[in-house]
Amino acid sequence: MRHSLTISSFFRVYALPALWLFALPLFGLWFSGHATSRFDRDVLDTLERQISQDAELEEARRQELLGFLRATPASVACLSTGEELEGFRGTLGEACSDVRQYQWMHRLALASVALGLLSAGVALLCALMAFVSRPFQYGSFAVGWNVLRLTGALQTLAQGGLAVWLSYWITAVWFERYYPKLIVMAGILAAFALFHVVTAIFRRPAMDFDVEAERLEEAHAPELWAHVRRLCASLQTPPPDHLLVGIDANFFVTESDVRVNGQTLTGRTLYVSLPLLRLLKRSEAEAVLAHEMGHLLGGDTGHGKRLAPMLAHFGGYLQALRAGGLTLPIFHFMMAYRGLFELSLGRSRRESELAADRLAASVTSGQDIAHSLVKVGAYSSFRDHTEAQLFALSEQQQTVAIAQRVALGFTEYALSEDVHRDLHGVVTPHPFDSHPPLAARLENVGQRLEPADVAKVLLEPTDASWASAILEADTVEARLWGVYEARFSEAHDLSLAYRYEPATGTERQHVEKHFPPLTFEGKKAGLEVRLDFAQVSSSEWAGPVRLEQVKSASTQGSLFKKYLHLQLKEGGLFKGKRSICLSKLQDGDGLLQAFGHYLGRHRAMEAHRAQPPQERSKDSHQAA
Repeated sequence: MRHSLTISSFFRVYALPALWLFALPLFGLWFSGHATSRFDRDVLDTLERQISQDAELEEARRQELLGFLRATPASVACLSTGEELEGFRGTLGEACSDVRQYQWMHRLALASVALGLLSAGVALLCALMAFVSRPFQYGSFAVGWNVLRLTGALQTLAQGGLAVWLSYWITAVWFERYYPKLIVMAGILAAFALFHVVTAIFRRPAMDFDVEAERLEEAHAPELWAHVRRLCASLQTPPPDHLLVGIDANFFVTESDVRVNGQTLTGRTLYVSLPLLRLLKRSEAEAVLAHEMGHLLGGDTGHGKRLAPMLAHFGGYLQALRAGGLTLPIFHFMMAYRGLFELSLGRSRRESELAADRLAASVTSGQDIAHSLVKVGAYSSFRDHTEAQLFALSEQQQTVAIAQRVALGFTEYALSEDVHRDLHGVVTPHPFDSHPPLAARLENVGQRLEPADVAKVLLEPTDASWASAILEADTVEARLWGVYEARFSEAHDLSLAYRYEPATGTERQHVEKHFPPLTFEGKKAGLEVRLDFAQVSSSEWAGPVRLEQVKSASTQGSLFKKYLHLQLKEGGLFKGKRSICLSKLQDGDGLLQAFGHYLGRHRAMEAHRAQPPQERSKDSHQAA
C-alpha cells in the first residue's frame, strides 16, 4: 500500500533534518566571534601586563594607555584603515593576519547562512506555486531544480571551505597547535563532496522503463484494438500506439519510452493485465480502459513524461549529496524541498485519478468502475499475500505455481474478513499514479458497497471477458507466468541459502550450493586461506575463526601491503585480532570480495533467526 505524505509527517521527516544545513555556518559564525574575542583578550592581557611592569611610565600615562586598550579591542585596530589606530596596528604586527582570517571566516559563514535562507525561500515559493495548477507545477519545479542545484553547489563550496578552515583554527585556538593530517583529511572530504555535487549536476540519469510484457499486435486482437480506438474516438483523444499484455496486477498508460524485450517503444503505450482481464466482465474492463484513456485525455501522461526526466535527475543529485559526506546537511535540505513537491504531486495525482474515474463512469457506469476497482484491489492483495506466504516457506519448492495458487484460493479469500481489511483504504499498485483510497473512489462515482456486496461482486462468474478476444492469450499468459515463477523460485532458493543456519545435511547442501568452500592460494608455497559459509582459516593461524566470532572486519594498507583485519568478539584488542595479508595471495581481491559476501550471509542468517515468525515472513517477501 502506498501512503501519501502528510503535513505533520513532512515536518517530522523532512523539515527538522533540513535545519542541519545551517549547523556548520552558524558554528562558523560563533567560532569566528569566539576566536576574535579570545584574540582581543589575549592581546589585552599581554599589553596590560607589559604596561603594568613598565617602571618608567608615569601613572597618569599608564592609566591613559590602559583606558585606551580597554576601550579599543585589538581586532578593531587590525581591521581598521584609519590613521588614528595606525600606531596600535603597527604594534600588533603579523598577529593581525589571524584576525583578518577570522573576519573572512565570519563573512563566509554569514554568506552560507544567507544563501541557505535564500534557498529556503526559493524552495518554499516554488513548492507553493506547484499547488496552483499543473502548468505551475512543472514550471515551479523547473525553476526550483535549476536554482537549488546551483545553490547546493555553492553551499558545498562554502561549507567545504569552512570545514577546512575550522580543522586548523579550532585546534590552533583551543589547544595552541594544529594537526596537518586533520587539515588534509578535511580538504580531501571537501574536494570529494564538491566533485560529487558537480558531477551529479551534469550526469544524465538512465530513463529506461522496462516492462515485462509482450506486444499485442492488432492482428492478434482486432476486436480489442477496434474497441480501444472507438473508445478514444468518443473521448476525442488519439488512441495508443502500442498495446502490451502482461501478468502484473494493474493497468496503466504512459507516453514515456518503454522497453519491452530489449525493444524501445515510443509514443502512447497501454498496458493491460491478462489475469485481470479474465476476472473482469467486458463492461468492467471497458471502465478500466476508459479510466486509462482519461489519463491521456487529461494530459496526465504528457505531464508525467515532461516531469519524469527532471525528477530522475533530481533523484540522482540527491544520491550524490547523500554519498558526499560533508554534503549530508545539504541532502536533508534538498529532501525537504522534494518532500514539499511530493505533497503537490500527490494532491494533483489524486485529483487526476478521481477525474479519470468520473470519466470512466460516464462512458460505462458507476457500477462498472466500482466493481472493477474492487476486483482489481482484491486480486492484487490476495496475490501479494499468496506470494508472501510462499516466499516465507522454509523448504525448497519443486514448483511455485503462483497463478494456480491464486486461482484456487481466491474464492475462500473473497468470503473471508481479510478481503474487507485489505480493501479498506487499499491503493492499487501503479507505476505512475498515487491512487486515492477505495472508499473515496467509490463515493466519487456515487457507489457504495456493503461487505455482502463485495463478496457477491468477487464471486460472480465472468461470462465474457476481453481476454477471449486475444488470440493465443492462454499461451502468452502461460509463457509470462513461467518466466515470473522461475525468477520467483530462484529468489526463494537464494533466500533460503541466507536463512538456513544450516541445521541439517540437506540445508547444508543447499547453503553450499550458493556459498561453496573456497581456497585461495598464496604466492609462495605453503600459504593458503580457506573460506566456507561458517568459518575462515589461514595456514598462518593456529586454528580457524568461525564467522560468528567476527565482531568487525576492515581493510588497511601498510608498507605497500594490503591487509584484512578481523576483530573477534572475545580475546581483547590484541589477542582477539586476526589478520590476512591480501598482498601475499594470488587473488587477494577475490578473497576480500568473497569474505564480505559470506560474512553478509552469516549475519543475515543470524538476523533472520532472531526475528519473530511474522517478521521473517514480511522481510522475506520484501527481499523478493
